[in-house]
Amino acid sequence: MNLFRMPEVYFGNEAAGNLGGVLERRGARRIFLATGPHVAKSEGFAMIRDIAAQDGREVAVFSDTTADPSILLVEAMTKAARDFRADCVLGIGGGSPLDAAKIVAVLLEHNVPAASLVGTNLVPPRHIPLVLIPTTAGTASEVTIYSILTDTAAGMKAAVCSPEIIPDAAFLIPALTHSMPASVTAATGIDALCHATEAYTSKRRNPYSDVMALKAVRLISENLLTAQREPHNARAREAMLMASFFAGLSFNNSSTTAVHAFAYPLGGAHHLPHGLANSLMFAAVFRHNTPGHEERMADLAEAFTGVRDPHALIPAVNALRRDLGMPMSLREALVPESDLERMAENVMTVTRLLSVNANPITLPDARRIFREAYDGE
Repeated sequence: MNLFRMPEVYFGNEAAGNLGGVLERRGARRIFLATGPHVAKSEGFAMIRDIAAQDGREVAVFSDTTADPSILLVEAMTKAARDFRADCVLGIGGGSPLDAAKIVAVLLEHNVPAASLVGTNLVPPRHIPLVLIPTTAGTASEVTIYSILTDTAAGMKAAVCSPEIIPDAAFLIPALTHSMPASVTAATGIDALCHATEAYTSKRRNPYSDVMALKAVRLISENLLTAQREPHNARAREAMLMASFFAGLSFNNSSTTAVHAFAYPLGGAHHLPHGLANSLMFAAVFRHNTPGHEERMADLAEAFTGVRDPHALIPAVNALRRDLGMPMSLREALVPESDLERMAENVMTVTRLLSVNANPITLPDARRIFREAYDGE
């Protein structure tokens, strides 16, 4: 078992009060604040920006981070940070700005192409302070070794995997998640569910990741629908942010598996939101993974439904997806049927994730899984 360190974590609606002290202790004077256009207009963002600018600190805001940030975008962000002479990177938003901020913190210190970091343990030592604040409850980028970028030329996601991009501090403030639209609440919540269930069935699972995964599954089952239907329900929003955190700790120490692998071409080529792509692939992948792993599936079903039946999980997750108003098939999500073969071939290159999947996946398996996801139930 190999466990990665955690950042300093501050959880709760009063957690932002610790931000100034964290920046001061790390000698941050010129802060590059990375976010997206939607978050940049929020009151929560203004609060964080104002705290960061206290005590004579200077702040430069980059608010043009896009969903599925490309390698080229990250390099443009780095140029802006260098021009500002930033000595600290602060990311606030969903997974995309947080993932981008992680890479900017490295490139500020090391003049290398962003593409050279793609892979496992290819990131040089980072000393630039990095602080992340999520406004969604799903990606858990604020506690993980991963940053997911888009290789636009290949039409695929590209993963940077290194403990060097674990942030120094993370602030989990439930009130910042209240403004999530219903569709984002659904997609990020199912993303967290995929993190937990994949981690629990990964070949790299361990006792620590198991505990975190099952706790996340229970919290999501009990709170996701309420968080979507009652966006200002403080208890549900807090529970979902905690679930995302636990799921992140779980997969950070065991890895996601084939659901995420199959989501890569959907996000890279068709620009489906990451959580939605995972949602669309969940049932087909977990049907493939159930044979030979019935006990693990029964554990997950019991955590999610209260019923210890290895075949109960997939129908229950599908019912939740339907209640959340999510597309139930690739066809419904407007993915062209003609792309299934190309995506099946592309997914076979994601060996980092397929190698730890519960059951082996061949090219014929990949074709069948995409076909099942295209047809839906």
